[in-house]
Amino acid sequence: MDKKKYAVALSLMSSGLWHLYEKNDPEIIYHEYVSADDRKIQEYYTSWYSMSPLEEADKIIELCSKMNANLISYWDQDYPALLKEIPYPPAVLYVRGNLPQKLSLAIVGTRNDDLQSGSIAEKLSGLLAQYDIAIVSGLAIGIDRRAHIGALKAGGSTIGVMANGIDMLYPASNRDIYTDIINSGNGCVLSEYPPKVRITRWTFVRRNRIISGLSKGVIVIKAGEKSGALITARYALEHNRELFVCCGHSFDEGYKGCYKLLKEGAHPVFDEQDILEVLSVDKLYRQPTLFDKVEKNQGIQERSKISVYENDDIVKTLQSGSMDIDTLIRQLGKSSNEVLEKIAILELEGVIVRSGNTISLL
Repeated sequence: MDKKKYAVALSLMSSGLWHLYEKNDPEIIYHEYVSADDRKIQEYYTSWYSMSPLEEADKIIELCSKMNANLISYWDQDYPALLKEIPYPPAVLYVRGNLPQKLSLAIVGTRNDDLQSGSIAEKLSGLLAQYDIAIVSGLAIGIDRRAHIGALKAGGSTIGVMANGIDMLYPASNRDIYTDIINSGNGCVLSEYPPKVRITRWTFVRRNRIISGLSKGVIVIKAGEKSGALITARYALEHNRELFVCCGHSFDEGYKGCYKLLKEGAHPVFDEQDILEVLSVDKLYRQPTLFDKVEKNQGIQERSKISVYENDDIVKTLQSGSMDIDTLIRQLGKSSNEVLEKIAILELEGVIVRSGNTISLL
């Protein structure tokens, strides 16, 4: 317990000691490399922790015990090996759930996802989970949320990296997946911040280095020119990780950051095989999941696809028979762009088929 206590104390102090982690015990670092005058809480934490680092470490350990949160320090065997490779690795990870010890990939992107980008994030996450790959993301709305959901639906592992204390959920709208991840048995939420610590702009940036650090590669799905996902992409390059990009629509400003990354040499992604081949993941390692397509059950599965979308307005309208697209748009009373986008997704999912200007249910 003393090792964890000193690790927590170091985490509350300056991060400039990280270069000493590999060769020294945290207690030795605290007593031999930090002067008595420098053994103090860094300014940002003083709103919540203001006494000596060791006194506050005792409080934090007790708080974590009460909320069933684990503390994994840099000096523990179960600290992620890849994370140790980055500059400024966290001295302590606060974890709720079970931290997967397996190959991990990050999926990141815009908070302003649309039907297509959200569907891609969820589907790709689920497909990768079939290969026993843990999906890492930032527990934000948009692409992050859909990535976590895809892994959970496939029965796979996912890691949600938080930008605030482990006891404080942000955004509140993600409470469902926060709880589902913790209760999944093979995933976790984690943070480098102890309980009580609130979110700020710079904690988001620091969070992104952990998303990259935990992962063998980073996949960017829909990112604008100023998207925070590009910060994670930059960390990926600094950390010598593979960088993948899902291409989007031409002339869509929401994908401008993606195109920039592609120009700079990121791997383009058409499907999960593009990622598996770069990472040399054994295709025979694939785990059977609900995404499987078995030919003898094809008819059942096609019907199940329709049942998933049975409440979709396009599917409901087409249940009365085939229809040309112009008539469908008029009946739905929606913009042509919105209807055409949904048609493209349903066609990709194998729910509808298009013949010229006429579409029908499969």
